[in-house]
This record gives sequence, structure tokens and C-alpha cells, in this order.
Amino acid sequence: MTSFVWLVIIIICLVIEFIRIELIGACGAAGSLVGLIACLVGLDSIWQILAAVAVAVILFLTVRPIGMKYIMRARREKRLMELEGRDAIVTCRIDNAAGLGVVRIGGMNWSARSNRPNAVINEGEVVTVIKMRGNVAYVDYKRT
Repeated sequence: MTSFVWLVIIIICLVIEFIRIELIGACGAAGSLVGLIACLVGLDSIWQILAAVAVAVILFLTVRPIGMKYIMRARREKRLMELEGRDAIVTCRIDNAAGLGVVRIGGMNWSARSNRPNAVINEGEVVTVIKMRGNVAYVDYKRT
């Protein structure tokens, strides 16, 4: 294979990676880079392909799972941050002392605690999400 073909494969893999960040395209691009290096060294096409596939598979099996853990964590944190500042309806009385409380935010139920230490917020109240920590929404009375 020629170096031009390897460059095209690298570009295609990177475009795929930028469209949907799943680290599959990155593994393919890294493998293709090894294939390009093998081409520039002067190895036969079969060795270029074998080297590229071997590197891509090794990265896919070792590096991708670790990287995806961090990507998924970042995506989850982003989704939680998007809930901050939104209005919610209390569906189960919020009582910090008793460790109770559920709110509905955008059609989903979340455990809830009041942002005020000893506040009790009754069912049916409209509150504002102040912050999200894990699966718990910290809320306060809606300001009018």
C-alpha cells in the first residue's frame, strides 16, 4: 500500500472519531499510523496491514476501556450540570433530617435534599435545582 492510502485511512478514522467520540476511530488511526510508518520503512503491504491491525486491536482491547470510563464519567457530569438551575416538582416530601425526598426534573425522578439544613419542603411544591451531586438533587424554594 502507498503512504497516500494510509494517510486517507488515518483521516477517515479521525473524522469518524470526531463525529462520535468512542475511541474506535482513534484506535484505527493509531493502527493506520503504524501502517504508514511500516510503509515508509519499506515493508511489504501484508506486513503493513498486519502491523496496523495488530496495533489497532491491542489499543481497542487495552486503552479504549480505560478511556471510555473517563469519557462516560465526563458525559454523565455534563448531563447532571445541565439540570442545575432547572425547576422541579417535589413528588415526595423533602426532609433532610429523615433522609427523604424525591423531585421530578424533566420527566425523571431524582432523590432530593434541601439546600437549607433543616428545611422541610412539602409534596407539590415547585423548587429550583441548586446543584447535583451523584443522583441527589439539592434544591431550594423557587424564587418568584
